[in-house]
Amino acid sequence: MGEYVADNFESTYQKVGTFRVINGQKQGGNVATYFCLADGTVVHAVAGVVTAKQFLQEARWAVDTRKLAITQAGGDASKYRTALRKGHQERLTAEHGQTIPANALPKISPYGPPVPQVGTLRMPGARGTGQQGQVHALLAYHPLPKLDQLYPIVFEQVLGEKLSTLPVVVK
Repeated sequence: MGEYVADNFESTYQKVGTFRVINGQKQGGNVATYFCLADGTVVHAVAGVVTAKQFLQEARWAVDTRKLAITQAGGDASKYRTALRKGHQERLTAEHGQTIPANALPKISPYGPPVPQVGTLRMPGARGTGQQGQVHALLAYHPLPKLDQLYPIVFEQVLGEKLSTLPVVVK
């Protein structure tokens, strides 16, 4: 798994919440994983803790879906976003039994990534799914957002955590 990640991604982390460490055990907090391009554009995200096997599956899906989108787009930014939207819609339907009506999706713009909206998780297709279903719905509504626009929504609204710059408390 480490080799695959190293070959396809640049790894980093950012602490955005807080938790306590009591007797060597972490209490509280959560995690989200983002598969991004070099400019901070999010191709895929995973909400919550997953196994190593699940992580590798998600990483492979992100790489394969991006390669397919590049091929289908033929250099057209709108087609690229549309192909990635379709990938998230397909996962939402296949794994969470939800669909998003075509007329509910915002139009894809060739001029830049859409800004995810706070109310997206109340829209059709996002309700009644688990955390990962909500992430797929969010990325179907707003494919290829910037990480700095997406992570607050995932962390606070999907994972139910509070953003915090407070240090980790060790007791």
